[in-house]
Amino acid sequence: MSRRVGSAVLLLLGVALGLLAAEACVRLLGHGAPERTGYAPVNTRRRWGGPTNSRGYRDEERSLAKPPGTHRIVALGDSFAWGAGVEFEDAYPQRLERMLRRRRRERWEVVNLARPGMNTVEEAAQLAGEGFAYDPDLVLLGYCLNDSEDESAAELRRARDWEELREERQAHRHPSLFERSALFRFVGGRLRATTETQRRSANYHSQYRDDYSGWIAGRRALEDMGRRCRERRIPLVVTVFPLFGNPLDDGYPFVGVHDAVDQAAVVAGAHVVDLLPAYRGLRSELLVVDGVNDEHPNEIAHRIAANVILSSLDDVLPAPGARP
Repeated sequence: MSRRVGSAVLLLLGVALGLLAAEACVRLLGHGAPERTGYAPVNTRRRWGGPTNSRGYRDEERSLAKPPGTHRIVALGDSFAWGAGVEFEDAYPQRLERMLRRRRRERWEVVNLARPGMNTVEEAAQLAGEGFAYDPDLVLLGYCLNDSEDESAAELRRARDWEELREERQAHRHPSLFERSALFRFVGGRLRATTETQRRSANYHSQYRDDYSGWIAGRRALEDMGRRCRERRIPLVVTVFPLFGNPLDDGYPFVGVHDAVDQAAVVAGAHVVDLLPAYRGLRSELLVVDGVNDEHPNEIAHRIAANVILSSLDDVLPAPGARP
């Protein structure tokens, strides 16, 4: 019996020493610390400011009447176009305005009508009810892959996000012994990331079935925007963003979803700018605001988007100085 007890004690000591060695390795390698992002040098948790104009948009004051000699783009979208988590000047609509002025040597305004949480149906109604009043020369729609959510899916996601946030705050208030361990955080984080990736992939793919109500409504909204733009002879450009919380390599799980959105936009008569190729091969953690805590595109991702959009506009806008 004593030999068995001795063997059990030695086994437990071996396991404990192994765990301690693994804990030390994880801490030395820094795997238990928050991942650095491309926006790490500045505090990311205060980037919700910037000018709010009299109409409630995160933009400069814009008159409905277009000033003489000015060209205009009306930008529609959600929190990506709004610029969640980045300084006002770094969001791609503001960058695009500055770049258009320099590149084309003309006066351009990018009127940003984006608001967090908007979807394609709401954006189509906004364009018809307000956007065209700005007399745009081009309409730019920023499309995110959650834009096809129907109301029930959006409500479930908001409830789940709220519950996860509540649980996270509770855990940080009274962290257990395991939660203080870098090894536990490292392994637990990888397991949660794998589960979340699988759940998210299934969720997004289900939202792009041909019979899914949100996607049916989204396609109709795209077609409505395309028809209204054609009637006014205004180019419609649809910019499709990837989901940055995923590997942007050959393992990116939503290529088929991008294909479906691109095809629907083409059918609607839009010029499509799919940004996935522009981000291919880049480390996703360097393109987001705050690692897994905030997967909105950061300043680097916005800069890349603005550059790609600027180049694509040469295909749909008349040459500088030419009559429309």
